[in-house]
Amino acid sequence: MSTISTTEERPLATAAGEAMVWRLRILAGVLLLAAVAFRQSGGLIVPDTKLDLTANPGAFLTRALHMWDPSGAFGQVQNQAYGYLFPIGPFHWGLTSAGVPEWAVQRLWWTTILSVAFIGVWCLTGALGIGTPWARYLGALLYALGPRFLSEVAVTSVEVWPMAMAPWVLLPLVVPGDRTWRWRISWSALA
Repeated sequence: MSTISTTEERPLATAAGEAMVWRLRILAGVLLLAAVAFRQSGGLIVPDTKLDLTANPGAFLTRALHMWDPSGAFGQVQNQAYGYLFPIGPFHWGLTSAGVPEWAVQRLWWTTILSVAFIGVWCLTGALGIGTPWARYLGALLYALGPRFLSEVAVTSVEVWPMAMAPWVLLPLVVPGDRTWRWRISWSALA
């Protein structure tokens, strides 16, 4: 028994197949970004932002909950430690606790930053209907591989995290569909 597909079913099947192909392309982009992140000094910890965050994230997070750090000869007032409570602190602590080597945790964090930026721009430009899919893909990849990201991600990764999140903050405000402004603002604020 043969089935005859109608002309309406073909475009749906084609659209689903095209969407799957683009998901695979996005995955390939993420793998490329991971290769860039893991390319730097494999096996070595890079002094990214706070070295003790990578070396002992549990102790760092515990100290970050207090304004005064009694370590050292006289102690010190914490310097921006609260900024590491989420998401970088739990990310490092969770993976290190799971037995992932510290250097690999750093590279996975960098991969996360670059991937969040890449996928965020891809989604944002798609919601805005800018250009062709290939142009959006290239633009998103170039955003994630831009000089600011590549020059700062291994030095002060926590400072480029807001840039990676910026497309996600804007996305709920421009996503098409029947959404209330309360919904849009809430999701934007959550990002």
